[in-house]
Amino acid sequence: MQCPYCNSKDLIWDTMHGNIICSSCGSVIDTLYDYSQIGTSEEIIDLNKGFSERKETRNFIKLTETISNKFRIFNNKENMKFITEDGELALSLLNMDKKVYKIYEFLEKNGIFSGRKIKIRVALSFYIAGYRCRKMKNILEKLHINEKYFRKITYKLPKELKYMNKELLD
Repeated sequence: MQCPYCNSKDLIWDTMHGNIICSSCGSVIDTLYDYSQIGTSEEIIDLNKGFSERKETRNFIKLTETISNKFRIFNNKENMKFITEDGELALSLLNMDKKVYKIYEFLEKNGIFSGRKIKIRVALSFYIAGYRCRKMKNILEKLHINEKYFRKITYKLPKELKYMNKELLD
C-alpha cells in the first residue's frame, strides 16, 4: 500500500485512533475498523423487569384508575357513550321540566351542538326553554359551567332556536 498523494510507502498504522497516515506528507489515507470489540453473543433484555416497581408507574396506574372511576359507560344499540358525573347530573336535571326535555331531545335528534359536552347541551336546553337570571345561574353552578363561557356559546345559537316555536314543543 502506498500514499495516493506522494506515492510514499512509508505509512503509519495508528490503531489507537483507527487511521492509516502517510509519514511523508501527513495525509490520512484510510480508516481502520476494529471488529473484535463487537460481541457476537445475544443478550435478552427484559423491558418489563422492574417496571412495576417504579414510582412513576404506580402513579400512572392510580391516575388511570381514578379517571376510569369518573366515567360511566352507557352501551346503547346505536353507540357507546362515556358520561361523567356532571353529565349524569345534567341528565337528571332534565326531569325537572318536560319542556326542557323536549328541547334536549330536539337538539340530540338534529345533532345541534353534538360536539359539546352533555352538560352544555342540557344547560342550553334550559336557556332555550326560557330559564334566565337566578335560575340559570343555579343550573350553571350545579353543572360546573363558567358563566362567561356559557354566554359565548349562547351567542352561537341560531335565532330559530333562541325563540323556538310552541308548535315544536307541543
